[in-house]
Amino acid sequence: MSGNPRRSGPRSREGDITTVFGREAESARLEELLDRVESGPTACVLEGMSGIGKTTLWRTSVESARRRRYQVLETAPTEPDSILAFSGLGDLFERLAEEALDGLPEVQAQALRVALFVGEPSDGSADLEALPRAILRVLRELSGAGPVLIAIDDEQWLDPASARVLAFALSRLREERVGVLIARRSEAGGALSTELDQRLGSRGLESMTLEPLPMSAIKRLLEARLGRSISAPVLRRIHHGAGGNPLWALAIAAELEAGHSGGERAGDLPIPRTISDAIKLRLRHLDPRTDAALLVVAALSQPTLAMLQAVIPEFALSDLESAEQAGVIENAEGRLRFTHPLLASTHYANTPVSKRRELHRLLAAVIDDQEERAQHLALGAEAPDGDLADTLENAANVAARRGAHESAAQLLQDAARLTPIYQADVQRGRIVACAEHRFTSGEVSRARDMLAEVMPQLTSGPLRGRARLQLAVISGEEPGAAIKLLEAALEDAHEDDRLRVQIESELTYEAAGVGQLAGARTYAESALRTAERLGDPELVARALGELVLTSVTTGEPSRDDLVARLSTIEDFATMTTYYQPATAAAMARYWSGDFEGARGGLEQAARKALSRGEEWDRMSLEFTLAGLEWELGNLPLAEQHRQAAQESMGEFPDALTWLVVLDTAYALRSGDLVAARTTLEEGLSQARPTGEVWKTARFIAALAEVDLLSGQPETAHVRLKEQRAWLQSIGYGPAGYGRTHLWFLDLEALVALGKLDEADDVLTELRARAESCRSDNLRAIAIRSEAMLLAARGELVAAIDAMDRAISAHLRCRRPLEHGRTLLEKGSIERRAKRKAAAKQTLEQAVELLEPIGAQIWVSRARDELSRIGLRRARVTEGLTPAQERVAELVVAGSSNAEIARELHMSLRTVESHLTRVYQEHEVKSRTQLVAALAAAGDPASRA
Repeated sequence: MSGNPRRSGPRSREGDITTVFGREAESARLEELLDRVESGPTACVLEGMSGIGKTTLWRTSVESARRRRYQVLETAPTEPDSILAFSGLGDLFERLAEEALDGLPEVQAQALRVALFVGEPSDGSADLEALPRAILRVLRELSGAGPVLIAIDDEQWLDPASARVLAFALSRLREERVGVLIARRSEAGGALSTELDQRLGSRGLESMTLEPLPMSAIKRLLEARLGRSISAPVLRRIHHGAGGNPLWALAIAAELEAGHSGGERAGDLPIPRTISDAIKLRLRHLDPRTDAALLVVAALSQPTLAMLQAVIPEFALSDLESAEQAGVIENAEGRLRFTHPLLASTHYANTPVSKRRELHRLLAAVIDDQEERAQHLALGAEAPDGDLADTLENAANVAARRGAHESAAQLLQDAARLTPIYQADVQRGRIVACAEHRFTSGEVSRARDMLAEVMPQLTSGPLRGRARLQLAVISGEEPGAAIKLLEAALEDAHEDDRLRVQIESELTYEAAGVGQLAGARTYAESALRTAERLGDPELVARALGELVLTSVTTGEPSRDDLVARLSTIEDFATMTTYYQPATAAAMARYWSGDFEGARGGLEQAARKALSRGEEWDRMSLEFTLAGLEWELGNLPLAEQHRQAAQESMGEFPDALTWLVVLDTAYALRSGDLVAARTTLEEGLSQARPTGEVWKTARFIAALAEVDLLSGQPETAHVRLKEQRAWLQSIGYGPAGYGRTHLWFLDLEALVALGKLDEADDVLTELRARAESCRSDNLRAIAIRSEAMLLAARGELVAAIDAMDRAISAHLRCRRPLEHGRTLLEKGSIERRAKRKAAAKQTLEQAVELLEPIGAQIWVSRARDELSRIGLRRARVTEGLTPAQERVAELVVAGSSNAEIARELHMSLRTVESHLTRVYQEHEVKSRTQLVAALAAAGDPASRA
């Protein structure tokens, strides 16, 4: 509903395409290696298949070494270099040729000149140890002036002569500050790394093998490079096809961008020629007898020896020996698979189409599974066939009932392709149905394109109404435009009441999205009446869920009777997870503020959406769970759900809005107000032109909180008052849990401004809403607000009593942030009332609650309050303010001015001003002198 991340999807926030995606752990290890160079010789070998990311990591480390002002000696040999003696040494040392020769014994200098091609060989006999000892001496001289990094990429092509000399020199280093970073292909050993492994072993050689990247890292990489989001199904195919190899994934994605289909069906992935040619070379040397067997393995989802024998009568296990020996195929207890997905794709693509079709017809005759059999029938078909198209549509319906929407979409697309030309209406209906399943599985662009192409061919009637309904759901257009599209769809529905219920259910959401709350309720009630008249339990469940969610998200009292009714309805196989009755009931509890009651249902729904491949449903549910766990203080769980939501965001329009909402909440809690304001203002600039009033309202309310925390209560009050007036003007009900922060934040702003009478009016409204919502959390916040108002009027004893009542309410529900804030406010009032011991205890409890949930902005405030009490630590001096005392304490603790500014949420200029006053008080001129002065005085701050 209005607060839900419905039909939202991401745009990449990774602007820097040089980011090392998915290699954070490896990058950290390499940074540690560079750190250790300061203490003595260190060496590491990066291994992995071609394209896995070795060179990217290697380059990143080389640049890091340069930033550290290390002397970097680097080479990246190629295959032709491997036969050129000392070409590697030339790359590493040629720039140092003149200075490297200074101070060397003549025999060593001459050997080095020859190796670096800056001198002629002597006529005398060569000293075999002169060159390696010259290199050793040069490394010792260089490391005496500062750390040195020897960096070698593609070490498998390093010439053996250079490898031999370097191995001699490097194995004799002891205390010298020299690091070695080698990158090589795992399938091709290098001479230097082999020598170092034998000479150094565990004494100083590390090995790091780069594994394939997970799908989340491939997603970030592709979206950063392509500048757009990737749908989840396409992402899965790319990730599987590339086997997690980032270079191959980029190449495949580039082929897709260029419009190269690469296969008969839209679901096939193109194989870039560079990769295809390389794989062809690998397959070319196999025994020709393997061709037929490998084609069967490539064409099946679960190939077995029994299946090969059923399809190839003459098949013998020995036919696969050469493929197994070459590492192309694996046999695990009778189940066969290619060792890399691209091997299968390439072998299949290189087989003539006629031969592939013949194989698929054979497979269809021996496979029992209805869906897989239908897929092979489609791939084996050569011309339109009405009966075959019907078979495919039936199989698609079976796939849809079990939640396999991607498979259903492909079967329907094949059915449309094979529908005879005289069945044009049937074909168009299949295209519309295919688009619906494409959207559900996350392929938003393809679904939109299919509908846009078929729409001009449709005449007035239910099929065009279905297409318009789906376009309104998919398009991500401004809410007003979506409403017009849905109203036109309603006219097209004619007497199709089932379709009318679906359209009115969607209109419920869209009307609420533009603030037409009365219209939203009207549509929801009409949809439910029609569904009940039809007696269709599935339609009743959908309409009932929309009515319940409309009520709780637009401020109406919770309809417990409707929620209870929803909870008794079983799930339907043909409904996507988000619209299932159990999910709607859980969402209603969430929007009513019953987070603990909602959690189990939402978690179960998210798992179900994942298993059914429903990307939009999963994204919406994971975003909701992220916000829920964040409110409950479970930060690791919140981050897991946030990451899961990002995985499913794909191309869904405007999901970035909901990512911004979460990230802003994180930034606010941590105290990074600058980042929060920047993000919100950017989001507001995008939301306002679309007319999506609820998103705009959320950004404005969050900006008001930033204003309040930044010491701008007047600006915060103006924003909050306008938002409350707007809510009331559109008919927002009295029990809206999700918007009550507009009242209690404004009350805090008014108290800060000294407008206590106006604050009293706001408190009256807040109390009424808290009671309407029947929420202990809101009751606690309302009582806390009352206590703050009493304290502002000087009634400190009454304020403390009210805070105790608020804390009792907090104990009946888990909301650590609000509970901690109440303790903080109570401790502050107790300090003002001179109840120092009680204040100390209360504030320490606040820190214990707030610190584990990362609420640094409030932790900092609590510690500042503690510093004013005089019990927790002695004052630095009676002549300083509490803020100046905290600055002095943090200086003694070793914090920089910038770190102090972040910790205390001050500007850098304010920190500098406070520090100047501290210096004057102690008659010192530097940090060192300040620490010494406090230590001499025996001040506890000096031991902080």
